[in-house]
This record gives sequence, C-alpha cells and structure tokens, in this order.
Amino acid sequence: MWICTRCRATTEQDGRVCAACGGRIIDELSAQRLGTTVGNYRLLDVIGRGGMGTVYRGEHVYIGRPVAVKILHAQFARYEEAVKRFLREARAASSINHPNIVDVTDFGPTPDHGVYFVMEYIEGESLEDLIARESPIALHRAINIINQLASALGRAHELGVIHRDLKPENVMLAARPGRRDLIRFVNVDQEKGKFVIEREEFYDFVKILDFGIAKVLEQPDGVSGHQGATSAGHTIAGAVFGTPEYMSPEAAQGLPVDHRSDVYSLGILFYDMLVGHVPFEAEAAADVMQQQIHAPPVPPRLARPDAEITDAAERLILKALSKRPEDRQQDMDALRAELQRCYGSVAYRRDAQRIGVEPSPAPDTAEWTKRPTRDTNPEDALADDPTSPVLTLKKEPPG
Repeated sequence: MWICTRCRATTEQDGRVCAACGGRIIDELSAQRLGTTVGNYRLLDVIGRGGMGTVYRGEHVYIGRPVAVKILHAQFARYEEAVKRFLREARAASSINHPNIVDVTDFGPTPDHGVYFVMEYIEGESLEDLIARESPIALHRAINIINQLASALGRAHELGVIHRDLKPENVMLAARPGRRDLIRFVNVDQEKGKFVIEREEFYDFVKILDFGIAKVLEQPDGVSGHQGATSAGHTIAGAVFGTPEYMSPEAAQGLPVDHRSDVYSLGILFYDMLVGHVPFEAEAAADVMQQQIHAPPVPPRLARPDAEITDAAERLILKALSKRPEDRQQDMDALRAELQRCYGSVAYRRDAQRIGVEPSPAPDTAEWTKRPTRDTNPEDALADDPTSPVLTLKKEPPG
C-alpha cells in the first residue's frame, strides 16, 4: 500500500506523485515512521526514497536542529553483516571532508532493528527535480554541476572510496548568490553576433548524498587508496549494487569495480542533464542492465538536436560511457580537464578563450549588462570596474 504524505490518499500502485493533490507518494512503512524518533531525531516528513532506503526530514529532539535521516530498506537491514558493512562504509565516507559531499554526522540502529544515517539537511532541490522541470539543462549550468561532482568524487577516490550509486536524486543543489562574470554569445542575425558580459544571478552549489553503498578499497595492510589497491574491499562477490539506469557495465555484471565505475555514472549524469533522459531505458531493470553491458549509447547531439551540446561535450560523454573501464577517463582530474573544453555559447569570464574571445583594451567591442547581486566580495567590485578590459572576438563564435 502506498500513501500520499499530503492528502493521505492510498493507492496500490507505486508512484512519485499523488494524482489527486501532487504530494509525494511513500510506502506504508515509511508513513508509519512519521512522527516517531530514531536515536535523538524525530522524523517529520519524507523527502526522498530510492532503491536502498528512504530519506526523512527530521530534527534533533533536544536542540531542534534540522537534519536528514536515511533509513535503509528492511531487505538490507535484516542482514546483520550487511548492517555492519553499511555502518563501516558510512564511517569511511564521512571522513572524506569535501565541501561538495554531504556531512554524515551520526548513524545507528532503529527500534525495529534497522539502521539509519544522519546527514546535514540541505535547503535546495535534487538534480532529479531540476531535470524533470527544466531539461535539457543549459550546457554552462551542467558543466558547473559536473565539475563540482568530479572534484568531490576525485577526493573520495584518493581516499579509496567509490560512490557506486551516482544518480540525480543523490545530488542536491543549493542556490548561492552569483559573484562571477559570464560571457554570453548573442545572435544578432544570421550574419553576425556579439558577446555580452553579465553577472550571474546565482549558481548551483552541489552536495553529493548517500555513500551508503560506497565501496571502500583497501590495501593489504588496511590503508585505503584506489591506486594499486589489491583487495575488492568490503563487498560481496557477484553482488549487484546501484541503480540500473546509472550503473556501469562492470557493476551490472557483478564484477569488481573501481573508481572508473563512478566515471561512467558521471557520464550518464551529464548525458541526462543535456538530453533530458538517460541513454538506456527499459521497463525491466534487467533489460536496462543488459543495455549498459552491450548497447552503444545514442550520441547526445543525435538524441537531442535542439539542445546546445558541443563536440567536446559529446566526446567527453561518449568516452566516459565506454564499456571497458580502460577506455574511459582514468580519473576525475582527467575528466575535469576535458570538461574545460566543453563550453558553448556561455562561459565564466576566466574561461573566455574557451568560447572564442580574449581580453583586449579595444573599446565598444562588448556590452556590459549589469545585474544586481547580494554578494559583496571585493573581487566582484574589481570586476565591476569600468576600466577593466573588455572583450574582442578571437575566432568564429560558437554554434
């Protein structure tokens, strides 16, 4: 039985949104937990659910601090060794200490013999919601999101932690006031165009959630690290973890995975943002996994010809989606380096050369479009200086 959190209507069919009022649909057990406590945390509402567990908006019962609490699904929690593994891996993930990875602050057992994690509560929306509302995502915005994801995952990989369940619902976006200049190419007519400088109104600050099924690679002496790791870490041989639509071919086959599995999943996220859907879809999860293993993806520009997708962005995605790990970008640093060449008609001012302009003292070659900002960073005041360089066309404009 499934229940709407808003109008309390019941249905026998699973779904994300209530047909009657638009509220979130949750399972009966999740609904029964609302208003109860786990540890020192009261569960107030359901803010997400996935294949591994349900995430609740909660608060500390004594100090009222808002938190996010994830409770693993019963089919995982009933195995004692699985519970120990999740706690061990959550402890490892919480030590990554990167600004784009959500802080795990507490974890422990639930009264019904399950297990929960407590995370910082992020005010914002999930990447899943953004894609559903605005797809395709503008190329410049998608690059900014992928860049932060790759930075965070690169740090995790350095510490030997592989996420293994990257997907839009595990990425939170918090809107931050803009503080940088954007260079935008504007078509005037079919013959010519111009570059306009404008202040970004906001940008997406990324937080990666849910390292609950993360794999921790270990050296024989117990020191973690993915370089030269010889042990598969704390995983079950042949077990399949993750979400089929974002799963690497090796993960879909239950084979050992390393950090390049996250590279594959990040490529699918980039594809999903630019195209509006994932490259492999089917009604049955097993069919999706077979496509991940064997089927070539439709190139993004062919799948979404109306979207701005540069040659470099398509090459990056298709390389990341290589079936063999050795054919992908070999680490997140390599992926981020390629990402800087993916800009189209919009780029940050520091990346102006990426879209065909360069600083020049020549006047009247670009327009300033001033936009108000709440940011008072001294660097912004410098950027607003009318004596700072303007831009001139370096090569043919993009697109």
